[in-house]
Amino acid sequence: MAAAVVGALAAGAPAVGQSTDGAEPVQPVAVESAVPAWRDLERAQEDLRVALSARDISQMAIDRTVGDLGAELARLDRLNDDADGRRLLEQEAQKLVVQEYMAGGDLEDLAFVLEVGEATHALWRKALLSEVSEVVDEALKAVGNVPGERERAEARVARLEDAVQHLNSRLAGAQSAVQAAEWVVYIAEINDLADRELAANGFVAPTEQQWYNLRFCESTNNYTVESANGLFYGAYQFEPRTWRTVGGTGNPAHAPPEEQDARARLLYARRGDQPWPRDYCGRWLPRN
Repeated sequence: MAAAVVGALAAGAPAVGQSTDGAEPVQPVAVESAVPAWRDLERAQEDLRVALSARDISQMAIDRTVGDLGAELARLDRLNDDADGRRLLEQEAQKLVVQEYMAGGDLEDLAFVLEVGEATHALWRKALLSEVSEVVDEALKAVGNVPGERERAEARVARLEDAVQHLNSRLAGAQSAVQAAEWVVYIAEINDLADRELAANGFVAPTEQQWYNLRFCESTNNYTVESANGLFYGAYQFEPRTWRTVGGTGNPAHAPPEEQDARARLLYARRGDQPWPRDYCGRWLPRN
């Protein structure tokens, strides 16, 4: 891969990475940090699993809340009609009595739940005989009227609507996290392939400092640069056809830095320093 003559350089000016007196230039020091996730496929895949799980939990929460909201809206619609609202409360009270009986609740528990003050053992015996209408009537006297329940239903609808809005926002964030994690896995897979091919070919892996020196020589570490002659692109000054041989698409200078790094590593794993002439920028790479 030829070294870049970037558009910012004037004709006859010294090339990037060379000094006017021919002496070896002083390179900026690249700070090495912990291995990022896009260089660790196992970690990237685990991060993706976590992101997918979080998204699924958010989706289940919003599905459940939307279902609750739909049910409450339907209930409020019935409560908006006084006659239908009373029938609804009667049905709900009857279900509550049956549930208490099936759960083995006693009369005092039932009285507390329904706020019934005059619940008698005789009344409970009638409930056991499925004659629950009298219990329902007593319950309805204590649990409130249709207008009061309508207000409570409206308040519940408002709370559920707020919850849906919040959960939608959380779901959008979770989906963005999944997309980001998928991209990291995509880059990590390129790096993993480079690692395996590097080992298979027995090449010495460049250090992060050596890669930085190469980039600085080729492009002053500018990932978006394009050569003045339109032949070389990005931090590593890829030729388009070379970029395609390592799976790249489009303009290399438009690819994210992490992708350019990964594909440069894959190119080196396959061909060593050959794409970067040793008498120029390739001098920064290990000699294989």
